[in-house]
Amino acid sequence: MAGDDRVRQTCAYLRMLLLRPGEYRAAWERFSEATPPEEIDYRAVGHVLAQANGDGAVVPEAAARRALEGDALEPETLASFVSAFRLRPRHAERLGGLMRGSPAVRVINGDLRPPDRLRRADDTARHETLSLHELHVLGPDGKPAEHQTIQLIRSTVDGLESLPYRFDTDELVVEVVRGGEVGDVYRASDTLFAVDLRLTRPLDRGETALVHMRMNFLYRTSPPPEFRRGLLGSTRDLTLWVSFHPDRLPKHVWQARWDALDHAQIVEREAVELDNERSVHSRFDVVERAVVGFYWEFGS
Repeated sequence: MAGDDRVRQTCAYLRMLLLRPGEYRAAWERFSEATPPEEIDYRAVGHVLAQANGDGAVVPEAAARRALEGDALEPETLASFVSAFRLRPRHAERLGGLMRGSPAVRVINGDLRPPDRLRRADDTARHETLSLHELHVLGPDGKPAEHQTIQLIRSTVDGLESLPYRFDTDELVVEVVRGGEVGDVYRASDTLFAVDLRLTRPLDRGETALVHMRMNFLYRTSPPPEFRRGLLGSTRDLTLWVSFHPDRLPKHVWQARWDALDHAQIVEREAVELDNERSVHSRFDVVERAVVGFYWEFGS
């Protein structure tokens, strides 16, 4: 990754962390008047940085703006942000990886995504899924915040090099924890984007690989209140979790099956209850050519 791209990627993720609802945004909002959800008060960010320095001097608004809009970001400045906002180790490590140009993590948004090109993300003919575990976490605003996928695959061809993963947003950070690195990004359908995960090594027919991916989302508008997983092939071990934030709990939750990925209709549903950890989950022994998951309603 070129130096300029490393800076833009790092700045984009730093901006995402400070923009979305949560502890980091709350840290600078203490010094700000009401700020729209899609904006950052750069002067307030400067207050947080100055307070951490202990000298009481407010960091100029222009300096904070440059760092958060991708114009300039030095390692020392990044370290100041990490310290001042008390970024969690995982977030700090991901920022460091982006600054170093690690191929295991990539920011995708309207500015950093390549021009649209439609390509079908069809993985059914090249591998089968032996097991799949998905954890979907909602933030305090009720929008998706984080997601993890752990997938065990077996190649059905010689020389399998990559897997496609689909998303209903192009505002996210993709990190490959195990199994490969982030590859091409493209539009997979009218409503879905996709990223290729390049495997650590090509797989021959019958060989297996375990892949672990972690995603962070920034939805500027609320997506439908649902989490769906579509399987064009089959698996005998699928587990889905959806975890809700204590500040935004649903009034009703249903486990459901849909008839398609795009422009889908619900064909089956069953009401379910939250457990003691504010989550719902379900394990499926066999799923073949189906779209399953959960949807919910929030109270007024």
